[in-house]
Amino acid sequence: MLNTYIVEGGVGKCVAFTSLIPKLKKKSEVQIYTPYIDCFAGNPDVKLALEQTLPLQDPRIMASDNIYYSEPYKSNFQFGKQHLIESYCQLHNVDFDTSMKPKIYTDRHKDSVKKWLDENEIKKYILIQFSGGQPKWNYADGVQYQNINPNRNYQPFLAQQVVNMLLEEYKDTTIINCVLPNEPHYQGTIRCDLHWSQIHEMLKGSEGFVSIDSCLNHFSASAEKHGVVIWGSTRWTQFGYSHNKNLQFHMTDKWEETKFIDNDPRNNMVEPKLIIDEYKKLDKTKQVACATE
Repeated sequence: MLNTYIVEGGVGKCVAFTSLIPKLKKKSEVQIYTPYIDCFAGNPDVKLALEQTLPLQDPRIMASDNIYYSEPYKSNFQFGKQHLIESYCQLHNVDFDTSMKPKIYTDRHKDSVKKWLDENEIKKYILIQFSGGQPKWNYADGVQYQNINPNRNYQPFLAQQVVNMLLEEYKDTTIINCVLPNEPHYQGTIRCDLHWSQIHEMLKGSEGFVSIDSCLNHFSASAEKHGVVIWGSTRWTQFGYSHNKNLQFHMTDKWEETKFIDNDPRNNMVEPKLIIDEYKKLDKTKQVACATE
């Protein structure tokens, strides 16, 4: 049997869907139809990843026994009580458990990532990402930065303080800013202009990361890297992982739904010193799991 799964949305949703693939593969062969084929390329449990610019009537899709489509953002996920992976499981009749984790395969980028690091004379490094949310079809050289969800971004003034403290604490470590060229840059860092799939491969060799709810957070479970994630207009119980330290202005330990207002601009105004203190205390032996509290 061959099933084709239509997986839309941004990088984060496509990365999350990869956590279902081992269980889906037990039912049938798996094909993926998606705008982000790099999330599925090289996956041994995926027969074929098809770019979404192809017509649905492509013969390889029409050879499927079933074509499945789901959209978590138009489901019970909206109640705010499900992790994204849990929502995908419910929509595809897959048993959910918190140990399910995304897996993307980027070994093919090892050489290009090493080349970039060598050219920039980088050995030890920490990755940062304090802005994001640009769909790939909105970005082009010379285009002004626009974020579809700006309340996720960490304030540049505070971000620079975090960078300064990291540089002071880890003097032999390079801070790599993983953002597109039209997003804020920070003194004392080096900007990485590689493709996001190469960033995933780079994260695997890092000392750790500090980010908002964006690519580095999504990649951390697959790369099995620990870091500090700053949360604004989204819930870590829906998009986060418990091996990371999740921080929000109104809560720093367990998620408290009564304290969450998605458009409160204070949500992500976490003190830079707290971020550094929590980064220093990270338990890098902690197992990857979906954040549920």
